[in-house]
Amino acid sequence: MWTTLETMWKETFRLAWASFCAGTVPVGCVICNEQGEIVARGQNAIADRFSSSPLAGTNLAHAEVIALSQLQKVDHPKIREYTLYTSLEPCPMCFGASVMMNIRRIHYAARDGVAGSLQLNTATPYLRRRKIKTELLEPSFEVFQIALVTAFELERDHPGQEERLGHLRADCPEGVAIGTLLFQEGYFAEAVREGYPVEEAFAQVISKGALTA
Repeated sequence: MWTTLETMWKETFRLAWASFCAGTVPVGCVICNEQGEIVARGQNAIADRFSSSPLAGTNLAHAEVIALSQLQKVDHPKIREYTLYTSLEPCPMCFGASVMMNIRRIHYAARDGVAGSLQLNTATPYLRRRKIKTELLEPSFEVFQIALVTAFELERDHPGQEERLGHLRADCPEGVAIGTLLFQEGYFAEAVREGYPVEEAFAQVISKGALTA
Protein backbone atom coordinates (compact mmCIF):
# COMPACT_ATOMS: atom_id res chain seq x y z
CA MET A 1 0.00 0.00 0.00
CA TRP A 2 2.88 2.40 0.76
CA THR A 3 4.06 2.19 -2.87
CA THR A 4 0.71 3.54 -4.10
CA LEU A 5 1.19 6.82 -2.24
CA GLU A 6 2.22 9.91 -4.17
CA THR A 7 5.56 11.49 -3.28
CA MET A 8 4.01 14.37 -1.35
CA TRP A 9 2.09 11.97 0.87
CA LYS A 10 5.13 9.78 1.49
CA GLU A 11 7.01 12.87 2.62
CA THR A 12 4.10 14.07 4.75
CA PHE A 13 3.95 10.75 6.59
CA ARG A 14 7.75 10.65 6.88
CA LEU A 15 7.64 14.00 8.67
CA ALA A 16 4.81 12.83 10.92
CA TRP A 17 6.86 9.76 11.85
CA ALA A 18 9.91 11.96 12.49
CA SER A 19 7.81 14.07 14.87
CA PHE A 20 6.63 10.95 16.66
CA CYS A 21 10.20 9.71 17.04
CA ALA A 22 11.20 13.12 18.44
CA GLY A 23 8.57 12.74 21.16
CA THR A 24 6.18 15.38 19.94
CA VAL A 25 2.77 15.45 18.25
CA PRO A 26 2.99 13.22 15.14
CA VAL A 27 1.98 15.59 12.37
CA GLY A 28 3.79 16.27 9.10
CA CYS A 29 3.06 18.75 6.33
CA VAL A 30 4.34 19.63 2.88
CA ILE A 31 3.32 22.38 0.49
CA CYS A 32 3.49 21.83 -3.27
CA ASN A 33 3.58 24.44 -6.02
CA GLU A 34 1.46 24.45 -9.15
CA GLN A 35 3.77 21.84 -10.74
CA GLY A 36 3.35 19.48 -7.80
CA GLU A 37 6.89 20.12 -6.52
CA ILE A 38 7.47 20.24 -2.77
CA VAL A 39 8.48 23.79 -1.85
CA ALA A 40 8.10 23.68 1.95
CA ARG A 41 8.13 21.07 4.70
CA GLY A 42 7.10 21.12 8.33
CA GLN A 43 6.84 18.74 11.25
CA ASN A 44 5.39 19.41 14.66
CA ALA A 45 8.05 20.71 17.04
CA ILE A 46 6.04 21.77 20.10
CA ALA A 47 8.01 19.41 22.33
CA ASP A 48 11.06 18.91 20.12
CA ARG A 49 14.07 20.48 21.85
CA PHE A 50 16.39 19.67 18.96
CA SER A 51 14.44 21.14 16.05
CA SER A 52 16.11 23.86 13.99
CA SER A 53 12.86 25.80 13.67
CA PRO A 54 12.80 29.11 15.56
CA LEU A 55 9.26 28.18 16.63
CA ALA A 56 10.39 24.95 18.31
CA GLY A 57 9.26 24.58 21.89
CA THR A 58 6.32 26.95 21.48
CA ASN A 59 2.64 26.22 20.92
CA LEU A 60 3.02 27.82 17.49
CA ALA A 61 5.26 24.98 16.31
CA HIS A 62 2.59 23.08 14.39
CA ALA A 63 3.70 21.34 11.20
CA GLU A 64 1.55 23.53 8.95
CA VAL A 65 2.71 26.81 10.51
CA ILE A 66 6.36 25.78 10.21
CA ALA A 67 5.87 24.90 6.54
CA LEU A 68 3.93 28.08 5.76
CA SER A 69 6.57 30.26 7.45
CA GLN A 70 9.07 29.17 4.78
CA LEU A 71 7.13 30.78 1.91
CA GLN A 72 8.41 34.29 1.34
CA LYS A 73 5.94 36.30 -0.78
CA VAL A 74 8.59 37.49 -3.21
CA ASP A 75 9.63 33.92 -4.00
CA HIS A 76 6.13 32.48 -4.27
CA PRO A 77 3.90 34.86 -6.25
CA LYS A 78 1.56 32.04 -7.33
CA ILE A 79 0.82 30.71 -3.86
CA ARG A 80 -2.92 30.66 -4.62
CA GLU A 81 -2.17 27.72 -6.90
CA TYR A 82 -0.32 25.80 -4.19
CA THR A 83 -1.66 22.83 -2.23
CA LEU A 84 -1.02 22.09 1.43
CA TYR A 85 -0.82 18.42 2.42
CA THR A 86 -1.03 17.53 6.09
CA SER A 87 -1.25 14.21 7.91
CA LEU A 88 -3.92 15.48 10.34
CA GLU A 89 -6.87 17.82 9.82
CA PRO A 90 -5.68 21.37 10.60
CA CYS A 91 -6.55 23.02 13.91
CA PRO A 92 -8.06 26.57 14.03
CA MET A 93 -4.63 28.19 14.05
CA CYS A 94 -3.29 26.19 11.11
CA PHE A 95 -6.44 26.57 9.04
CA GLY A 96 -6.43 30.32 9.69
CA ALA A 97 -2.74 30.61 8.84
CA SER A 98 -3.31 28.73 5.58
CA VAL A 99 -6.16 31.06 4.64
CA MET A 100 -4.16 34.19 5.44
CA MET A 101 -1.24 32.86 3.39
CA ASN A 102 -3.62 32.53 0.41
CA ILE A 103 -3.47 28.73 0.22
CA ARG A 104 -6.58 27.61 -1.63
CA ARG A 105 -6.31 23.80 -1.41
CA ILE A 106 -5.84 21.70 1.72
CA HIS A 107 -5.53 17.91 1.55
CA TYR A 108 -5.41 15.93 4.79
CA ALA A 109 -4.87 12.29 5.66
CA ALA A 110 -6.92 11.94 8.86
CA ARG A 111 -9.79 13.63 10.62
CA ASP A 112 -9.31 15.20 14.04
CA GLY A 113 -12.50 15.17 16.09
CA VAL A 114 -10.95 17.33 18.82
CA ALA A 115 -9.13 20.24 17.16
CA GLY A 116 -9.84 19.67 13.46
CA SER A 117 -11.39 22.88 12.16
CA LEU A 118 -12.02 22.65 8.44
CA GLN A 119 -15.69 23.35 9.19
CA LEU A 120 -14.57 26.95 9.67
CA ASN A 121 -14.37 27.07 5.89
CA THR A 122 -17.91 28.46 5.78
CA ALA A 123 -17.99 30.20 9.17
CA THR A 124 -17.80 33.81 7.92
CA PRO A 125 -18.36 35.72 4.67
CA TYR A 126 -14.62 36.32 4.48
CA LEU A 127 -13.83 32.60 4.62
CA ARG A 128 -16.61 31.68 2.21
CA ARG A 129 -15.21 34.11 -0.36
CA ARG A 130 -11.86 32.33 -0.18
CA LYS A 131 -13.49 29.14 -1.53
CA ILE A 132 -10.90 26.85 0.09
CA LYS A 133 -11.06 23.35 -1.38
CA THR A 134 -10.45 20.54 1.11
CA GLU A 135 -9.99 16.85 0.43
CA LEU A 136 -9.56 13.82 2.71
CA LEU A 137 -7.07 11.19 1.56
CA GLU A 138 -8.35 7.68 0.89
CA PRO A 139 -9.68 6.44 4.30
CA SER A 140 -7.35 3.43 4.48
CA PHE A 141 -4.38 5.74 5.04
CA GLU A 142 -6.12 7.47 7.94
CA VAL A 143 -5.46 4.38 10.05
CA PHE A 144 -1.70 4.96 10.12
CA GLN A 145 -1.97 8.58 11.23
CA ILE A 146 -4.56 7.82 13.91
CA ALA A 147 -2.48 4.88 15.18
CA LEU A 148 0.45 7.28 15.67
CA VAL A 149 -1.69 9.87 17.44
CA THR A 150 -3.16 7.15 19.66
CA ALA A 151 0.28 5.87 20.69
CA PHE A 152 1.39 9.45 21.37
CA GLU A 153 -1.64 10.07 23.59
CA LEU A 154 -1.10 6.82 25.48
CA GLU A 155 2.55 7.68 26.08
CA ARG A 156 1.59 11.10 27.45
CA ASP A 157 -0.91 9.54 29.90
CA HIS A 158 -2.70 12.85 30.55
CA PRO A 159 -6.08 13.49 32.27
CA GLY A 160 -7.94 14.15 29.01
CA GLN A 161 -6.61 11.05 27.32
CA GLU A 162 -9.80 8.99 27.17
CA GLU A 163 -11.87 11.92 25.92
CA ARG A 164 -9.31 12.57 23.20
CA LEU A 165 -9.18 8.93 22.18
CA GLY A 166 -12.96 8.79 22.19
CA HIS A 167 -13.14 11.55 19.59
CA LEU A 168 -10.53 9.84 17.44
CA ARG A 169 -12.33 6.51 17.82
CA ALA A 170 -15.56 8.04 16.54
CA ASP A 171 -13.95 8.71 13.16
CA CYS A 172 -11.36 5.93 12.94
CA PRO A 173 -11.91 3.08 15.42
CA GLU A 174 -9.45 0.83 13.59
CA GLY A 175 -6.63 3.35 13.93
CA VAL A 176 -7.21 3.73 17.67
CA ALA A 177 -7.42 -0.05 18.17
CA ILE A 178 -4.21 -0.74 16.24
CA GLY A 179 -2.34 2.15 17.86
CA THR A 180 -3.37 0.89 21.32
CA LEU A 181 -2.38 -2.69 20.54
CA LEU A 182 1.04 -1.80 19.11
CA PHE A 183 1.69 0.56 22.03
CA GLN A 184 0.84 -2.16 24.55
CA GLU A 185 3.05 -4.65 22.71
CA GLY A 186 5.95 -2.21 22.90
CA TYR A 187 6.31 -1.96 19.13
CA PHE A 188 6.44 1.83 18.95
CA ALA A 189 9.04 2.08 21.71
CA GLU A 190 11.17 -0.46 19.87
CA ALA A 191 10.70 1.31 16.52
CA VAL A 192 11.85 4.63 17.95
CA ARG A 193 14.76 3.05 19.82
CA GLU A 194 15.97 1.11 16.77
CA GLY A 195 15.36 3.92 14.28
CA TYR A 196 12.85 2.12 12.08
CA PRO A 197 11.99 4.07 8.90
CA VAL A 198 8.45 5.23 8.23
CA GLU A 199 7.92 2.52 5.61
CA GLU A 200 8.46 -0.19 8.22
CA ALA A 201 6.16 1.45 10.74
CA PHE A 202 3.50 1.96 8.09
CA ALA A 203 3.70 -1.68 6.99
CA GLN A 204 3.44 -2.85 10.60
CA VAL A 205 0.30 -0.79 11.24
CA ILE A 206 -1.40 -1.94 8.05
CA SER A 207 -0.47 -5.59 8.57
CA LYS A 208 -1.76 -5.46 12.15
CA GLY A 209 -5.05 -4.21 10.77
CA ALA A 210 -5.27 -7.15 8.38
CA LEU A 211 -4.60 -9.59 11.23
CA THR A 212 -7.22 -8.07 13.52
CA ALA A 213 -9.92 -7.59 10.85
